[in-house]
Amino acid sequence: MLVGMVLMLAGLGAWLMTPEHPDAQTAPELESIIPAQFGEWKQVPDLFIPVGLTTDRNTEIDELYDRVLMRTYVNKRGEQVMLALAYATEQKQDIKIHRPEVCYVAQGYQLLKMTGNTFTPEHKKPIAAQRLLMQHQNRAEAVTYWIRIGDEYPVGGMAQRMKILRDGLKGKVVDGILVRASTVLGDETESAPAYVLQENFLETLLKSLPVDQQMLLAVK
Repeated sequence: MLVGMVLMLAGLGAWLMTPEHPDAQTAPELESIIPAQFGEWKQVPDLFIPVGLTTDRNTEIDELYDRVLMRTYVNKRGEQVMLALAYATEQKQDIKIHRPEVCYVAQGYQLLKMTGNTFTPEHKKPIAAQRLLMQHQNRAEAVTYWIRIGDEYPVGGMAQRMKILRDGLKGKVVDGILVRASTVLGDETESAPAYVLQENFLETLLKSLPVDQQMLLAVK
């Protein structure tokens, strides 16, 4: 109860100190920024329906995000990765990126396993990514994701709220993006190589972008 009161009072302070009209920030055109082909990866029509980016079917996606991109890529070996990006120009306590483990469960999946994994793309700050193993009936998915809010990668809902709170106390409203890669598995034993594949995919994607556009996905 004490923790809740502290968060409530801190949240009120952040609300009072947050600029009423933050600096205007134009949402990036993800469809044009993210290439349809890079490295050995090429965009193909979606073979599976990707899991949505909200926790509530009644919530319109444009209520949370300014730009969304969902694509499927395949390499020359036939390996597939589904990419989902969700960008918001402002991260506030009442409007923030939904975490995939919550979205998947809200859409009928069971969370079998969740582990943290830090990896460091070339010339980038280490990324605090999360690995999920999800299952719904006879469909299993391996998921790698991170959330960038401003210049940090908060892990967990509390860390996400505290990052937004700290920025609010400084009078800042920052942007945020969810970067999610997922792979449909034949069975759970395929998850380990799928995570490696996803990280290679994401690192190749980052390298394919100009430096200023890389910073949209990852902190330098």
